[in-house]
Amino acid sequence: MPDKKHLKLEDLLGNDHESPVQSDDPVQQQMADAVQRMITNAGAETWDPADKALLWQDIAAGLVSKPSIHRYLFLKIAAAILLLLSVGAWLFWPRPTHSLVQFARQQHVESATDTRLILGQQQAIVVSGKNASLVYGGKGVTINADSTLSSAAPYNTLLVPYGRRARLQLEDGTVVLLNAGSRLVYPATFRQKKREVYLEGEAFFEVAPDAHAPFFVYASRIETEVLGTSFNISAYPDDRQQSLVLASGSVRMQLPSQHLFGKHSRKLQPNEMATVGVESEDLQVSTVNVSTYTAWKDGRLLFYSTPLKEILKKLTRYYNIQLDLASTQPGLETCSGDLDLEDNLENVLDVICATNSLRYERHGQRIILKEKD
Repeated sequence: MPDKKHLKLEDLLGNDHESPVQSDDPVQQQMADAVQRMITNAGAETWDPADKALLWQDIAAGLVSKPSIHRYLFLKIAAAILLLLSVGAWLFWPRPTHSLVQFARQQHVESATDTRLILGQQQAIVVSGKNASLVYGGKGVTINADSTLSSAAPYNTLLVPYGRRARLQLEDGTVVLLNAGSRLVYPATFRQKKREVYLEGEAFFEVAPDAHAPFFVYASRIETEVLGTSFNISAYPDDRQQSLVLASGSVRMQLPSQHLFGKHSRKLQPNEMATVGVESEDLQVSTVNVSTYTAWKDGRLLFYSTPLKEILKKLTRYYNIQLDLASTQPGLETCSGDLDLEDNLENVLDVICATNSLRYERHGQRIILKEKD
């Protein structure tokens, strides 16, 4: 039997299986009897509509009172919603970016045909030679083992145009090999417990180990943290995806965008490659042949089942001349081979054309590969 202190309307009226319960409260029982009479005489009542409305108001007030627990439940739900909104705002509200990354992204550089070194916001210094060399030490930076410059600027920038490459040794001993069409922003001296650089383009890193100062490489779509290892990053702005290939050691790669439970990250092992699309949040990891992605630093281009257009794009950067494919010949979708990048462009094109039944035409600074007549 229900507790008479907490009787509901259905308890007082009863049903086909249970008899009505008598209330100890005379007023409550009187209201229940009135309801019962109204149900019994439904359709034949002669009550005034105003009286019936008043009766229902009394019933609602006297028999269907709302327990106070509902109020507390509402307050708990409201507090939980407020907490989620606060956490979401903290996660997704724009945060101040690293000063180095801010500097690199706001930096305006003009295209050139020579490798250039920019000390802070000062005028660019031309670094001659197809393969430039810069070494940082206690007295400043030595360029091509010849002249030495000192820099008080917080950040330096090394610009390597198409048709050039560069070897850079940072003041901590880390060696960076920059491929054609790349830009690296870095401090002349690492003064904090974090060593940070910003890359646009492609570079191979041999990071000097330092357990107390992890090394960070920032690109537009990926962030990489290492303690001491060697790896290759390709982050050209005109490529559809960016990648990191680990040669030795271990790194943690993550996407800079925030998610509800933090940044999307993945720890890599040697011979693994992580890729991320420029317009997606998907981080894909696969096992690869490392030399295919690092041979460029030794003056070679290895490719296995690679689209010919992608090969020509790499050669465009290396030789600084536009290479286009006009042929729709079946079978040219992918190619395999090993090219010597130290050879002149004509010999490289002869090899490509001979193995794919193509010919090429030169139109100023543009070369078009076509089917043989």
